[in-house]
Amino acid sequence: MSNSQNLLCKEYGTTGHVDTYLIKDEVNLHYRKDKSKLIHVFVPDTYQKNVPHGVLYFFDAQNLFSNAGHYTDKNDPYGGWQLDVALTAVWKQRGKNILVVGIENADEYRELELFMEPKRFGKLSPLATTIEEEVFKEGYLDELSDFIKETLHPAMMEKYNIEQQNIGIGGSSMGGIASFYCALKELGFYRYVLSYSPAFGLYEMEAFETFFDKMDFASHIEELPKIHIYCGGADPLEEQLLTAARKMKETMVRHGYDNEKILETFDPTKVHNEEAWREILEESFGYLL
Repeated sequence: MSNSQNLLCKEYGTTGHVDTYLIKDEVNLHYRKDKSKLIHVFVPDTYQKNVPHGVLYFFDAQNLFSNAGHYTDKNDPYGGWQLDVALTAVWKQRGKNILVVGIENADEYRELELFMEPKRFGKLSPLATTIEEEVFKEGYLDELSDFIKETLHPAMMEKYNIEQQNIGIGGSSMGGIASFYCALKELGFYRYVLSYSPAFGLYEMEAFETFFDKMDFASHIEELPKIHIYCGGADPLEEQLLTAARKMKETMVRHGYDNEKILETFDPTKVHNEEAWREILEESFGYLL
């Protein structure tokens, strides 16, 4: 299934369109009844088939673009990420051509597929184990990561001119930890990561320590992606997430990660919403690109 929809965003100084696809994968998406994912690709008007474009895979496609609310049942009071706006600015200021491939995560599978399987990854924290709903008992992020690399990316390669050395991944909250994990799981595939308000605190830090040991960062210096970790701290959720986020860079560097490839930004005045996340995009792209 494919369609195109115009986005005339004069208010934000950008125009473009969104191509929508339903991508099936019987193997990696076996946990979903429909065995498929809805994908929205923002294509700027500047796109030319003969010009290679970077690609940024991003979770929560339902609120990524400047017409936030269009793909959801209700309008988001904080607006969307406005990634189309941010990347138009990147093109104008830096000459970087980037497509955004947004992956929808607003259905009943959200927690399942943006979460690492505890039995494989490691011990859950009290934050996860005290949540009444049994949403953090199992996870299919490994399968979703395989879907992105093995099925979604080849499909995008067929449809667009993609620069293989300029692939990024990003997300916030559950998407923030998901983008972080996917990039490290597939060292050498992603070159940069936007990890905003990541839900690191759902696991004990010892789980990450064990994971980092297995990765052997020191032997893969050239393959390590640049990572921007951002977190606020002005509401109870963000405050809980901030505690683990503050520990992550030091922990990674101690396990061999290149200190110069991790940027941390913490703003205790910001809460957990899209308004805060979109305000940090300029800093991210300035560092990552």
